[in-house]
Amino acid sequence: MSDNWTALETDLLVVGGGVAGTMAAIPALEAGLKVVICEKGKVLDHCGSIGCGVDHYLTVMDTGPEWDTPEFLIKHVPELTDYIVDLEVAGRVIHEMPRIFRKIESFGVDFKDRRTGDYYRLRSLGLPGTYHINFDGTDFKKHIGERVRKGKATVLMRTMVVQLLVEDNRAYGAIAFNFRTGEWYAIRAKAVVLAAGDVNRISQNASGLAFDSWHFPYNTGDAQAMGYHAGAALANMESVEATLTPKGFSCQGLNALVSLGAYFVNRQGDRFMFKYDKKGENARRAVIADAAINEYLLGNGPVYLDCRHLPQEMLDRMEYTLQVDRYTLPAFYRQKGVNFREELVEISISELSIRRSGVYFRGSGLAVDVNAETSVEGLFAAGDCATVSGGISGAAVLGHIAGEGVVRRVRETTGLLPSISAQEVEAARSQARSHLNQRDGSSWKEFENAIRQIVTDYVGVRRAGPGLKLALSALQALSRREPALAADDLHGLMRVHEAKNIRMNAEIMATASLARKETRTGSSHLRLDYPATDDANWRRFVVVRRGEGGPKMNTLPTDQPLAAAFGRRAAVLT
Repeated sequence: MSDNWTALETDLLVVGGGVAGTMAAIPALEAGLKVVICEKGKVLDHCGSIGCGVDHYLTVMDTGPEWDTPEFLIKHVPELTDYIVDLEVAGRVIHEMPRIFRKIESFGVDFKDRRTGDYYRLRSLGLPGTYHINFDGTDFKKHIGERVRKGKATVLMRTMVVQLLVEDNRAYGAIAFNFRTGEWYAIRAKAVVLAAGDVNRISQNASGLAFDSWHFPYNTGDAQAMGYHAGAALANMESVEATLTPKGFSCQGLNALVSLGAYFVNRQGDRFMFKYDKKGENARRAVIADAAINEYLLGNGPVYLDCRHLPQEMLDRMEYTLQVDRYTLPAFYRQKGVNFREELVEISISELSIRRSGVYFRGSGLAVDVNAETSVEGLFAAGDCATVSGGISGAAVLGHIAGEGVVRRVRETTGLLPSISAQEVEAARSQARSHLNQRDGSSWKEFENAIRQIVTDYVGVRRAGPGLKLALSALQALSRREPALAADDLHGLMRVHEAKNIRMNAEIMATASLARKETRTGSSHLRLDYPATDDANWRRFVVVRRGEGGPKMNTLPTDQPLAAAFGRRAAVLT
C-alpha cells in the first residue's frame, strides 16, 4: 500500500461508473463542470450491471395513444407499487423518460429492431402498456461511456470509495483507494453522486456460488452503507427482490421469457400463474416469484419453464434475446443437454437482492427528492441504490436528473469547501493497514458466508419477529468481528470493505423488516406473524437513519414525499 495519498479537486465526484453514474456525469460535463468518476471495474465502457449488454428498455414514448403518455403510466404507479412509492419523484422520472430516451438514441444506441426497422415493444411484468422495447443492447453501455470520455471526465478505474466526507450535513468529497496500485485519494468535491447499484451477495442461491448471482455480484451496497454512515436517510430497505432463473444458473431473462409468451408449469404440468394474478405470466416480478415459492411450499415443485407452444420465429427471438443479457446462457444449456425449444426447463428461485422489491418505480435505498438529492446536502443518489428505481431506464433517467441537480447545486453554492482532514484520511488508511496486517483473522469469504446463512434462514422470503430478532443479534455479533477481517492483498482489502457493507445493509434490512408489521408485495416483505396487508396502519414509508446504537426507524405517510423527512423541500429543476 502506498505511503502517500493524493488530493484531488473537482466539481462533481461520481461513485460508480454504471448507467446511473455515467448518465449523471453527462449533464455536468455539458455544463462545463469538472467530473471525477470512481469505479471498481476495469473499463468504463463495460462496467456496471449491463456492462455486457441489455435486452429491454422501459420507456414512455409519447407516440400518440393515451397509454403511451406519462400521465397514464403515473396513474397506475400507486397500484403497481402497492401504494408504497414516492409519487413526486416517480412522476418526475416518468415525465423525463421520453426526453432521456431520445438523448440516449443521439449517443448512437440503436433501439430499433434490425429486421423491421421499428421499435419492438412488449408488455410485461404487470405494466399497463407495451413499455418495454426489446432490442440488442450489447453496446448500450459502450455508447454512454464514450460520451463521458469525450467530455474529458477523470475516470479512476479499479478504485473503491470507502468513506464520504461530510461536515454539518453537507457532503464535500470522499476517500478512495486503488486496489491494484495501492494509491489513496482524498477527493474534495462540490457535490457527490452515489450510483453504486443494489445489494447482492446477501443470501444463498441454488448453485451455492455467491458470485453466480442474478444481478451484478460486485454491487454490494457500498452507496447505501456509506450514505448511512454519513447520516443520509434510507427507505424501503425491508423490501427485497428475487426472480426465476434456470436451476443452477442465476441469470437475467425473466422479462424476455414472459413478454415473448413463455409459460410456467408445476410438476403436474399445470400452468399455475393465473391462480395468483389475473395477468398470468405478465404479472409483476414480485408476484411471479411469490407464486413459484408458493407452488414449492404446496408440494407442487419442481417448477418449469415451458416454451414448447411458441412458434419458431418467437423461439428464435427468445434465444437471441437471452444471450444479450448473459452471453454464457446458451453454453450453459448446451452443457446441461437442455433444449428449451422442445422440453421443459427446471427453474429455481434466485438469491435475494435489496433492490426494488419486484416492482417498478419503488426502490430500496437512499431516499431522494425530485432532484435526486438525499437528506445530506450536496449528496445525490441514482439507480438501484435510490428509492425510485426502474431498471436500466430508471437508472438512466434518475442519473441524468441527478447530474442536472448537481449543476444547479454547484451554481447556487457559495463559500469555500471544508479542508480535507489529513487525520481523517490517515484513520481510513490505518484501518486498511490493519486488515492487511492481520495474520490470524477471518477471511472475507467466511464472513460473507455467515451473513448469507443468517439472511437466508431468518430474513428471507418468509419472515417473523422471533427470526428477525435472531438475525439482528447474529448480524450485530458479526460486526464485532469486522476489525479482525484479514486481507491477503489489495484486492482482498476491497473484498473486506464489500463484506462489511453487505453486513451493514443486512442489519438495516432486518431492522426495517422488524419495524413493518404487515405483509406487503408478497415475498418482497412477507411476515408470517402479520400475514395481511394493513393499509390502515402501514401505508407508510419505513425510514432508516444512523442512530447512536445502530439503525433507528421512523415512518412517514406515503401521501407525503420522502423529502418531507429531510426538513427541506426541493423545487423541481427546470
